[in-house]
Amino acid sequence: MIVVTIPAHNETKNLRNCVEQLLQETKNLNEEFRLVIAEDGSTDGTEILAQTLEGMYQNVIHFHYPRKLGRGLALKRAWTKLDGDIYAFIDADLATDMKYFPQLINLIREGNDLATGSRYMKGAKVERPFLRGFTSRVYNKLIRMMYKDKVFDHQIGFKAFSRRLIKDEINNCTSENWFWDTEIIVRSIHDKYKCVEFPVEWKEKQRKNTSIKRLISDVMIHGFGIIKLKSTLNVKK
Repeated sequence: MIVVTIPAHNETKNLRNCVEQLLQETKNLNEEFRLVIAEDGSTDGTEILAQTLEGMYQNVIHFHYPRKLGRGLALKRAWTKLDGDIYAFIDADLATDMKYFPQLINLIREGNDLATGSRYMKGAKVERPFLRGFTSRVYNKLIRMMYKDKVFDHQIGFKAFSRRLIKDEINNCTSENWFWDTEIIVRSIHDKYKCVEFPVEWKEKQRKNTSIKRLISDVMIHGFGIIKLKSTLNVKK
């Protein structure tokens, strides 16, 4: 079974379209699937919309939590409740072109443990504001230098995982927020899982500009995450 999850916090403008597109794409894979809306702490009606979609579609499941959990914890709570052969998550805004979704799933079917789209490797096409793109590239280069993992894009919300990787690694990942993406990639490579990255077409959907407050918050989240992950990997060695 394929478990496809949409992390959703205040996503009323995107959620219905995302669910309907993913339902079509997943049906085309000709395999049993569950589409999970991992919704937490929404204040804009996302909870009600998710409940409605769960009632409309047989394969849609809505997991609600009253406070904002962060992507990492929301995915962990969802995936520990469902038994799948392949686990994937897609950002609700569908910034990554969905024509790559079959490739994402098939890379796991072919024997890889982690498959991730990439905005920064050769062949990718990206539309996003300069500041967000620049800081993201600097961050990813820093991670490559620190962990020597050769991954160009740790942060994209377009990833899939094998059953064995999730069962082995999900409880090792302690990040509850956006840093979870980086942590699970670094841990997976560190523990010798087979990982593959491929270029995609990606278009910024969230906002045209990044506030200084948001930028500082992101830097702090990822900075603390890097320090904590480095220390735990060193202990494990």
